[in-house]
Amino acid sequence: MKHPKPIIPIIVIAILVGGYWLYSNTLGAPSASSNVASGFIEGEEVSIAAEIAGRIEAMLVDEGTPVKVGQELVRLDRALLDAQIAQAQAAVATARAQLAQVQAGARTEDVRQAEAAKAQAIAARDGAKRAWENAQAARANPQELDARIAAAEAQVKAAKANLEAATANAISARTRVDGAGGVDQVRIEGKVLVNNWWAAEAAALAAQANIEGAERGLQILMDMRARPLTLDAQVDAAKAQADTTSAAVDIAQARLDAVKAGATKEQIGVAEAAVNQAQAALNLLQVQAGKAILKSPVNGIVTRRAARLGEAVSPNATLLGVTNLETVKLTIYVPETRIGQIKIGDAFDVKVDSFPNKVFKGKVIFIATQAEFTPRNVQTQAERVNMVFGVRVQIPNPDQELKPGMPADALLK
Repeated sequence: MKHPKPIIPIIVIAILVGGYWLYSNTLGAPSASSNVASGFIEGEEVSIAAEIAGRIEAMLVDEGTPVKVGQELVRLDRALLDAQIAQAQAAVATARAQLAQVQAGARTEDVRQAEAAKAQAIAARDGAKRAWENAQAARANPQELDARIAAAEAQVKAAKANLEAATANAISARTRVDGAGGVDQVRIEGKVLVNNWWAAEAAALAAQANIEGAERGLQILMDMRARPLTLDAQVDAAKAQADTTSAAVDIAQARLDAVKAGATKEQIGVAEAAVNQAQAALNLLQVQAGKAILKSPVNGIVTRRAARLGEAVSPNATLLGVTNLETVKLTIYVPETRIGQIKIGDAFDVKVDSFPNKVFKGKVIFIATQAEFTPRNVQTQAERVNMVFGVRVQIPNPDQELKPGMPADALLK
């Protein structure tokens, strides 16, 4: 009698072997015979932080908002900065005007004024010199004091008459200038009316100085007659006044020479430095104002929001997190028996469940130098005893189809 063949045990063994093979190639960790390594898509998050302190005036995005490079995300209140910028712009304009004035040299009006001041100083010197000479003569010959006083009174009277005439001439010259349209219009037309007016003004100033000198000399003579015992002191006082007015003429001449010579290289350099300093201060404020607008540095999606509208923020405070989706990464774990077959720059095909019919191209950019146990979130407890190496694959994602957290499989070659 023939015994039946043990068919059932053979079938059971076949099922167990097939199940183990299916588990090893689909559900388990990558093994020495597996060509697929799994992981999760990762994105690189960029922190959006304020570089300056301020109050949030506008929060233009929220979590989950897709953003483009250069898109405005947050605006800080810049009212104070705008006021400081306006002030700095005015300072720059003032500094440039002063530089232009220095570079242009002396104006005709400045030269005329310096010439008039010199003429006035000369008249004052001459009057003081005559007063000193009169004082010396009166001290040497007191009998002629009355005659000198009479002569001094005549000089005062004549000087006043000259002042009246010079003043009338100056008024007349100014009237003619005004009738021709004013100083600027006359200068444009190239007429001599302005020069005549300035000359008349200078003559009036000189006449006034002559009066002052004549009156001072008359007063000295009157004091001598009233107090004859003080002749020496009065002569000395007249001498000191003559010396003072003579020095004033030298000063006026130096001032006139300086005005005609114009600004020195050093003065121009100082004016240019003032312009540069004012411009630098303006540039600094404008840079700070630009930092009041926070823009996205990458194409991606807002994955974190750490501030709200109206909050006051401090420098370097993180307000948002934007994850770059143009390029994503996939970290896989390769058994040590396969790691020698992979090198930096290798290309891998990557697939995700969301796009089963599409293959994404990735490139190896990092290989761990130290082995580790299979991470808990990748494999079963049984397979976590295997030693693997982390490999990072970079995947271009121009259409942003791959999102952080998606499970993905890389085909090992």
